[in-house]
Amino acid sequence: MKKLLLGSFLLLLIIAPAFAVAELNEAQKVTPQAQVKMMVDSILDVLRQPELGGLEKKELVSGMMQEFLNVESMSRRTLASHWQEASVEQQQRFSDLFVKILEGTYLNRIGDYSGGNVEYLKQRVKGDQAIIETLIVAEELEIPVDYMMIYVDNTWQVFDLVIEGVSLVRNYRSSYGEIIRRDGYDGLLTLMAEKVEAMNVVE
Repeated sequence: MKKLLLGSFLLLLIIAPAFAVAELNEAQKVTPQAQVKMMVDSILDVLRQPELGGLEKKELVSGMMQEFLNVESMSRRTLASHWQEASVEQQQRFSDLFVKILEGTYLNRIGDYSGGNVEYLKQRVKGDQAIIETLIVAEELEIPVDYMMIYVDNTWQVFDLVIEGVSLVRNYRSSYGEIIRRDGYDGLLTLMAEKVEAMNVVE
């Protein structure tokens, strides 16, 4: 009987990790490229509806995009060492404004070519991170857009956008760091709020 119990216990130890791996693989069936395609397709579907006004389109797209973005990761990566120096309230306010600025920047680029097609060129996955290379093609113009992704909470989420070779997170990290050193967090948040308003992005 003891041998039987011991054998059963050892069998469970072997099988349990296998089940865990199977569950993970099942969750990862939605590839990072498929996740990006869902986001892009849903956004373009809205942008291509002529009966919708500009503000209405932005409201609809804003909700869609935030489902695919890892806002906390984007915010932390952008502020870098300055993130820990901010209060919880400042961190939350920064994240709220930053995601709107990212949305506005992205939509301004993709919206100009919403009548074109999106080509999915390459998917590179390493561990829990991935890079999806795409190309927006419209008439004679082409815009490369790369989506930097991370696997969190059983789904692939975007933590950076590289548009025409320029990382939005890295670009804002440089400018925001300089503003914080000069004007402090309150100065940065004020400027960000003004930019959101100027971009006519819905808060």
